[in-house]
Amino acid sequence: MSMMIGFFIFVFGVIFLCGRFSHFLSVLLVFELLTFGAFCWSSTCFVFSFNLVGCYFCLVFLVLSVVEAVMGLSLLVSSSRGLSRVAVKSFSFMGV
Repeated sequence: MSMMIGFFIFVFGVIFLCGRFSHFLSVLLVFELLTFGAFCWSSTCFVFSFNLVGCYFCLVFLVLSVVEAVMGLSLLVSSSRGLSRVAVKSFSFMGV
């Protein structure tokens, strides 16, 4: 049951990611939803298989998701302070 919940959280995150976003914070929240769904799914898979290496993998995955959240929030804060823009359309990732 919990494996299905993690899968549904991940699927809903992908559906929300396909929608239109006007604010950078909403994109960050969807990324957190995706990582939470993937963590729930992988942790239940590894707990039911009684694999100790899988538990360490879940711990590393959780640490990397926290790092991803911190990097996203720092990018949001630095862009809002420096450029006063937080809309997704204002970011140019191609350097143009």
